[in-house]
Amino acid sequence: MKSQPLRRTFPFAVSSAPDRVPLVIAFTFVILAFLMAGSSRDDIVSLLFWRPLTAFLLAISIVVCGRQAWQRGRSLVILAAAILLFVASHLIPLPPEIWTSLPGREILVKTYQAAGMALPWQPLSMAQARTWNALFSLAGPIALLIVALALDRRRHQQLLMLFLVLGFVSGIIGMLQALGPANSPLYLYRLTNPGLSVGLFANRNHQAAMLATMFPLLAAYISLFKGRPDRLFFQRSMTLAGACLLIPLILMTGSRAGLILAVAGIVLAWWVYHKPVSQGRVVGIRAEHRSRLVGVGFAVALLVIVLIVAVTTPALQRLIDTDPASELRVQAFPVILEATKSFFPFGSGVGTFVEAYKIFEPDSFVSVSYFNHAHNDLAEIVMTGGLPAVVLVIWVVVLGAIAFFALMRRRKLRPDDADYSVQIMGRAGFAVLAILALGSLADYPLRVPSLTLYAVVAAAWCSNAYRLIRK
Repeated sequence: MKSQPLRRTFPFAVSSAPDRVPLVIAFTFVILAFLMAGSSRDDIVSLLFWRPLTAFLLAISIVVCGRQAWQRGRSLVILAAAILLFVASHLIPLPPEIWTSLPGREILVKTYQAAGMALPWQPLSMAQARTWNALFSLAGPIALLIVALALDRRRHQQLLMLFLVLGFVSGIIGMLQALGPANSPLYLYRLTNPGLSVGLFANRNHQAAMLATMFPLLAAYISLFKGRPDRLFFQRSMTLAGACLLIPLILMTGSRAGLILAVAGIVLAWWVYHKPVSQGRVVGIRAEHRSRLVGVGFAVALLVIVLIVAVTTPALQRLIDTDPASELRVQAFPVILEATKSFFPFGSGVGTFVEAYKIFEPDSFVSVSYFNHAHNDLAEIVMTGGLPAVVLVIWVVVLGAIAFFALMRRRKLRPDDADYSVQIMGRAGFAVLAILALGSLADYPLRVPSLTLYAVVAAAWCSNAYRLIRK
């Protein structure tokens, strides 16, 4: 009997049957996240289902994929564990002698004294319920990180396709929202931006950020294509049409930040893109012409329809008009700096921005609405997390810089390289993280559970590429 050759050991080898389990977990997790966890608020009803689900999947992922995740992405697993311990540390009860000496706790001491109560043991967090919410919110990202690190290269390409589908579905739903009434049932969340395109999210800026990341994903998709020349032309036409379609879809969100992110997405897409090489021959000249006509015709028709729709929506006018909310964010920044100085170096507690900000908010800023976040995630992280949070941010930046320079060393990629697909995916992942990080300077996309999971998968793509470059 002839013996079978041993298959070469490779960290992202061809899929095996056990690999289907983490793939099913990842797909289910991502789809449910985009359907029920597209808001950053901690009082949406869907969290009653989402939070137990994330805890269950975290336990499953550790059992099924924990060992592989540790072997393939040790640095990311350690970072995730450090973030988890950091948030948990803000919930450890401290004796009065300690917590009263922390900066910014004077108001708590006065409150207990005014109520005639003895000073109890108190954690570092100024609002424990908010910090518990922040701790529970980490279950989903950590679970998906473990699962994503256990998947092989072909499965990651399937995840890329899933995010592309979800992105365009969100864009089309957003287009229908912008065309319909402000109280349309297509809006998934009660507190949202009525009359504008928000898609599967509650906030127009988060919709715009998601759509902007589609540019590098499209570039990665067409770069990984393998097929006949006629099919390649058709796929190129569809990819170009999809990229052009994203522009009016982003305009319909009415997000100024979205336009900046779109420019960044287009630039990063150019960096991700590598010319695909067709394989085989065209089966008949008619098939080639038919493919070209269908591709170009569909692309042109789609673009004309969407451009007409975009021009007729009120979102374009919003881009021109003055935005009082944006002006208030600028005016509130000095208040946030004052609060940061008062709580530094330990912070007010992860997730406690609303309560901590209200202590310093001037009376002139008080209105029927309130600041739910700083609209500058870096500023909010420093204010609520203090110096340890700054260290974690620097850690993340260093890991990102290491991955970027490693990707840059592999400038000359060829489709026949063994790690070609992993490097393309790594570049796409870095591009997604860069866009979301840029968006975080004026908003808080990474506080949305669905976008957080998206970023976690992108980080896994970067980790996979870096791992192969080091070999």
